[in-house]
Amino acid sequence: MPRPLEDVNFGIFGLEHEKASACVYYRVQVPLRALYDLGLANFYIGRKEDVTEDKHMAMLSSDIVLLFSMFGPGLTTTIETIKGMKAGWNNTKTERIYPPSLIFDADDNFDHVHPFNEAFIRLGTRDYSGRLLKKGDILTTTFEKDGSVIPLWEDEKTNRNGEIFNIERNLKTNEEIHRTARRCDGMTVPSPALARYLKETKQYDEIYVYPNSIIPEDYPQPRLAPHEGVRILWQGGGSHMVDWFPLREAVREISLKYPQVKWVIAGTAFKWVMDNIPENQLEFWDWVPYEAYRTTRTIYDADINLCPLKGNNLFNNSKSAIKFYEGCMPTIPEATLAANAGPYAEEIKDGETGLLYNDPAEFVEKLGILIENAELRRTLGERARSWVMENRHYKKTALGLFEYFQEVRSRKKIALEA
Repeated sequence: MPRPLEDVNFGIFGLEHEKASACVYYRVQVPLRALYDLGLANFYIGRKEDVTEDKHMAMLSSDIVLLFSMFGPGLTTTIETIKGMKAGWNNTKTERIYPPSLIFDADDNFDHVHPFNEAFIRLGTRDYSGRLLKKGDILTTTFEKDGSVIPLWEDEKTNRNGEIFNIERNLKTNEEIHRTARRCDGMTVPSPALARYLKETKQYDEIYVYPNSIIPEDYPQPRLAPHEGVRILWQGGGSHMVDWFPLREAVREISLKYPQVKWVIAGTAFKWVMDNIPENQLEFWDWVPYEAYRTTRTIYDADINLCPLKGNNLFNNSKSAIKFYEGCMPTIPEATLAANAGPYAEEIKDGETGLLYNDPAEFVEKLGILIENAELRRTLGERARSWVMENRHYKKTALGLFEYFQEVRSRKKIALEA
């Protein structure tokens, strides 16, 4: 809990998962720190697993309870308890007291998790085409080299690290998440595409789009020695398999044409990508705890930031362009090459704040342009940073979010007095 601000009478309680992650950082910590730094609100962040008097007192005495993608019987009980509370008075009968307003935050389209995403074990309910799976279904995949077909997910049989894939359970989980969100007083998401999906497909009445935002001060600015060649960065997890697979031969082509290139791969190592990169052109960084990630991100020392994304995918279309924002944070902002899909298509202006590609051939063409033209890399990086600082700086995006919180709060107070 930060030091209380004087004369600030607005409190926010954020509930987060025990494990630190990028999602928790961007959807809970960043907005609450922004409102505190702007002098608009105090906040308290509690962990879902903690059972303490301080946590419960902070929750019940707050104006807003921010629930990041949570569900479960315990949370349902908490929500129903808060929803059943009435307005009251303080001990001296001089101030009206209202129970907190509940805001549900969803950062991904959990209805359409792709079968190549590791979260499919818990949330997967649809096949590659988006059709709902039924009890007993099997999803297969085909090895390109020999054409062999193997089961990727088999209902009630596939076991990943002790978890069993279960279609009926996953369908119930998705329904429970939606029920939890609808019982709240408001909802926030990071992208217009996700808001449109939830309104049009799931009939949500009201959603506020709060974009993932950057705290520049969280990214150290080390003075790195000049490096040789051109460093190309991709960092991310296994869910990006579907985005990278079409580019595996493009990686080989670039590596052979430009021996001065160093591929900086951080996070997940896809074998069919790594095998296409000569050993002397590859630099691999393993996962680090998320608390260390932003420091590590600035010392990758990249010239080009890659953001591949497969389009026509409801899960990908609902993402945010956070990889683009983060590429602007190092001492020398990186030039971004991104897929002309999803949030990158909406936020990057091709040729001005980055370059966009539509297929592997254009990926090779535009990546080659960036490798050969240092001045273009510099210009694109600087323009991108200017756009991000103007449109995704945490103190600028938080003002609209605070107005939304106030609006939700005012509606609840009026309803309780009716």
